[in-house]
This record gives sequence, C-alpha cells and structure tokens, in this order.
Amino acid sequence: MAELTVTKLDNRTVLALTGKGVWTFLQNLITNDMKGVSETMGVYAALLTAQGKFLHDFFVLKSGDAYLLETASERVDDLIRRLTLYKLRADVSIAKTERRVFALFGADAIRAAGLDAAPGASREEAETIFFVDPRETSLGVRIIAEGAFRPEAVFPDAMVSDASAYETHRLSLGIPEGGRDIQPEKNFLLEANFEELNGVSFSKGCYVGQELTARTKYRGTIKKRLMRIEYDGDLAAGDRITLEGREVGEVRSFDKGQGMALIRLDALQGEAAALEPAGIRIQEPDYLDLSQSPA
Repeated sequence: MAELTVTKLDNRTVLALTGKGVWTFLQNLITNDMKGVSETMGVYAALLTAQGKFLHDFFVLKSGDAYLLETASERVDDLIRRLTLYKLRADVSIAKTERRVFALFGADAIRAAGLDAAPGASREEAETIFFVDPRETSLGVRIIAEGAFRPEAVFPDAMVSDASAYETHRLSLGIPEGGRDIQPEKNFLLEANFEELNGVSFSKGCYVGQELTARTKYRGTIKKRLMRIEYDGDLAAGDRITLEGREVGEVRSFDKGQGMALIRLDALQGEAAALEPAGIRIQEPDYLDLSQSPA
C-alpha cells in the first residue's frame, strides 16, 4: 500500500444548505437516501435530469444545523442554479462556504483519522469533518476543514503532496469523477458504476430521474460501463478505442499510463490484441463484478 499521503483538493467546493426544509428537499431530489446522513455518516449521491441523465455528483454530510455538499468547483455555479430552481418556496438557503477539502490516503489512512472502516463513517472535531470516502474505503479519507487546519500538524507521519498524487490514486482504483469521466447530460447513472459505488438507493422512493434509473437496473439494459484502462503511450480525453475497426470505447481521462474510458460491454468478449490503439488494456475495477452482466 502507498505511503500515507495528504493533499489539498483545490478543485472541490463545499456548499452549506440550511433551513427547516433541507432534509425533505434533498430527499426528493438526489439519488441516495437522506436517511443515511447524520453527524456520524455521510453519503455519495447525484442530481439527475428528469430523463435520468447525470448532472452533478457530490458528498452529503451533516454539520450542526447545516447539510454540506462537497462537489466539483468548476461546475458548482450550475449546481446552485439547478438546486435553486427546485427549491421554489421551500425553507432552504444555499451558500458557498470557505471550507477547504483535503484527501488522506495510503497506509492506515482510516485509522490515522480515527474512523471506523465503513463507507461514509464520519466525525467532526474542531470545525473539521473527517469521513471515509463513501464510494470505496480504499480511496481513504476526505477532510472538510475551516479555520486554521494544518494537515501536516494533524498527520505528522503523512507525506504532503499535490493533487496529482490523489489523481493517480483514484485512477489506480478505477473510480470515476463527475464532470470528467461522467459527462453531464450524456451518461446514465448506472453506466458510471453508481450502484457499486454506493451512490444510489433503490428503496428510497421517488427522486428526479428515478424512474429511468430503476428501469435500467431491473431490465438489465446497461450496455456500457466506465472502466479502467492502461496504455504505455499517450492518450487524451475524447480519443476513440476500436475493436476490429468498430468503435467500442471513448477515453474520458488519462494520466501517467492509466485512465478511465466508457467501454461497450460486448467489447470485453473480443480479443484484447485486436483493440486499437494497439496495446491498450481494459481493466475491470476490483469493486465491479461484470461476470453476470449482459453483453
């Protein structure tokens, strides 16, 4: 396992939602069940279009009277706009915060943060929230901090690195990121492995886009998946992957020989040697089991 590492994620922003109507507002809107959110547990979730297409993903935490949404900075204004359209006259206020986001990963990260090894397990101390990544515990711990939080003081045994180290870690586990690997208004939720990454509830009842998401699951109509790829050359987002001249995939992100691509499942039945670019390798992430998936 990699050395214990902490890095600041400057590409993440934290929203605070307050008001008497927040819980119900989010419960009727997002893909996961708000019953799973408390002072000791957070969840991963998404906002969809009415047609079940992905729009935004985020983590939901509770801090005092507020619910916090940690999400991608580059698209946070669009998320605020869409949330505002839905809230109508509900007693809900939405505001950006100055809280900073860090990731702690590598050897014994969960233990070092004083957390139970359960997806989403969280605790708050001195205006800082520590929580196990709800998607996959091997991703480590996320930290939402305000004030004078200094990671090197809290975790003296951790190596302080830039965000590229976390990107390498994320890609090595085949975890997709919303806005890059999961494209807004293009991808369906289950193509992005949201069920396996604990981001969707099939028992909570209605939410925006719920009908198509449920239909996709129960009819077994998933034809594509976001998968890990490895390649010894250079690739860029948007590059095509072909099998015997037929397009079977599209690169979504790539860095240091590994990345994510949206792959047709029937391509997994073909000969790997016939894939182009020559030498590219499609890897099923450890958290997936596609042995029973329809081709």
